[in-house]
Amino acid sequence: MNQKSFPAVTMAALAIVIGSLTGCVIPLPSFGHCRSMAIPDTVPLGSISRAHWHTMEANGEANDFVIHRNEFVDNTSELSPYGRDHIAEIAARMSSSPFPVLVQRSWNNADPELDAIRRQLVVRVLTDLGNPDADQRTVISQPYTNGINSIEGQTDYNRFIRSRLFGNTGFGGGQGFGGGGGGVGF
Repeated sequence: MNQKSFPAVTMAALAIVIGSLTGCVIPLPSFGHCRSMAIPDTVPLGSISRAHWHTMEANGEANDFVIHRNEFVDNTSELSPYGRDHIAEIAARMSSSPFPVLVQRSWNNADPELDAIRRQLVVRVLTDLGNPDADQRTVISQPYTNGINSIEGQTDYNRFIRSRLFGNTGFGGGQGFGGGGGGVGF
């Protein structure tokens, strides 16, 4: 062995011995430092956004437990056919969901007596369908969202129809309309 390589070999051996004594798995060339084989401080792909999507899903499910004004016949406490179907769906899911049942109050809280009668009807139906805690979980309140008006609904409907006819890439997406399109040139 030549004299120049002896101190380097000695230092490497010394680093390995010290690293093994301190629990270092892979010693680095500089004396006294090692690379840890522990779990890195990074999180798996998608785990940060997963919480956001889970919250959005939970909020959507909570919105399923809102009984809107239009589910009653006019200004009465009688449920419409859709309202009867919706309350049956709520009753079926209520035992496995933590969400409260919201009965949408009248416009500007104009008729609190009607709201109370509607709440009692909803409680009675839910209790009859096997939910004994319906009285504690049913409240009169504004829904989580205001919904959309007729103009917004028409715009969304037209956008949906266009996307079904022409694809999701805008007008003419993939069919050759709007200046794309192939063909044979003469």
